[in-house]
Amino acid sequence: MDTPKPSQLLEEQHQRIDEGVQGAMDGSGDAQELAASLDLLRLHLYLEETVLFPVLEKTGLTMPVFVMQREHGLMWPLMEKLAQGCRAQVDLDSLLDDCEELFQLLQVHNPKEEQILYSAADGLEEGVQALSEALLAGQLPEGWRCRAVAGKPA
Repeated sequence: MDTPKPSQLLEEQHQRIDEGVQGAMDGSGDAQELAASLDLLRLHLYLEETVLFPVLEKTGLTMPVFVMQREHGLMWPLMEKLAQGCRAQVDLDSLLDDCEELFQLLQVHNPKEEQILYSAADGLEEGVQALSEALLAGQLPEGWRCRAVAGKPA
């Protein structure tokens, strides 16, 4: 079987993340599903920032990468708050506003990534398969924080 392109891997993650957050918002999901989506989002950001973005910066896409990292930093506090609520087993209704805000950020953020960065990754002349394999193999290190908040106190 052929290794999927980076865009296929990352866009599938976008869809799974959106489904988990939407389920919390519309009542079709539960806190466990929301927590799983937040875990996937954290892994997704890690893969982008440590595997995908360094490769793309070498192609001259420094500004789009910077914008995406900045937006990751905007999502991070919401992710943390929602994950904490899931761990504390609070009522999902009390998380609704934060879920909606995170979902809105994702709906603005994801299309830009998909159209600009993922298409650029798929179009690399060399290393597309190696990039996909690195994305598939990536595992989130304990305590990792996105670049935009890494230097700030937890």
